[in-house]
Amino acid sequence: MTFKRILQYTLTILSSSVLMFSCDKINEPFTQKIVVDTSSIDTSNIDTTEFHQKRILLEDYTGHQCVNCPAAAIIAHNIENTFGDKVVVLAIHAGWFAKATAGGDFTADYNTVVGTEWDTYFGISNVGNPFGMVNRIKYTTSEHILSPEAWSTEVFNMLEDTVVTVDLNITNLYNIETRKLDTEIVVEYLQVPDKDLSLIVVLKESGIVSPQKNNAPSSGPTPIIYDYVHNNVLRDAINGTWGSVISGISSVGTVKKSYSYTLKDNFVAENCKVVAFIYDEDTKQIFQVAEKEVIIE
Repeated sequence: MTFKRILQYTLTILSSSVLMFSCDKINEPFTQKIVVDTSSIDTSNIDTTEFHQKRILLEDYTGHQCVNCPAAAIIAHNIENTFGDKVVVLAIHAGWFAKATAGGDFTADYNTVVGTEWDTYFGISNVGNPFGMVNRIKYTTSEHILSPEAWSTEVFNMLEDTVVTVDLNITNLYNIETRKLDTEIVVEYLQVPDKDLSLIVVLKESGIVSPQKNNAPSSGPTPIIYDYVHNNVLRDAINGTWGSVISGISSVGTVKKSYSYTLKDNFVAENCKVVAFIYDEDTKQIFQVAEKEVIIE
């Protein structure tokens, strides 16, 4: 299927979605977590003629008390289905509508330190939910934020440029008894970088069932979807909010980063994936992303 036909198909799907209006938000306090990693550098030449696939990170900032968020999640799901492994979706619960309540239907807490810090930095709570970012591209001097209706077109536009300057490969080793995850990220430079780059590694989980507010009958029961399935949920940062600096590269080659992380008891390892992405420290723009299951069937 050509890119033009993919775009037409995607836009046809998304045009049937209910138009969404943002909800007001407030910011929350956050703390910094320090993570130590080990690194090794291999500067041996690599075959730059090998095929490397450009992949895009779509971040959906959401909350279980956001009535417009199920419709945005459907848009993200349709984009993911249409573009396949060219798109990685990350659902980030942050802001006022992601708050957990002491009782009632919304006691589940999907907030994370890393998600709250990203939300605060990019100012998404100040705009509302549902909004998000595509590869954290900066569209104005201060804004990276896109409405769900704009996600598909932006993903398509980015994928039209097939040039890949850096690639990622993830290898996971998981111990079922100890719940310890060892993940190795190989950063492969196809061109010598002309900017300061960093690597962020996080954990996400799908198949989490808990209530979700909803105001669109096309998205499910209203006003609450009690058996709502939360997918691609950001669970935690493996190497900190802003990751690890990748430095010392003067030629094409690879950099290996290794991390260890113990999954929390309420995380279902079979439903979890490691997500890694490389970004420009100055602009925050993402150049490549990859994901890999914690447990390979």
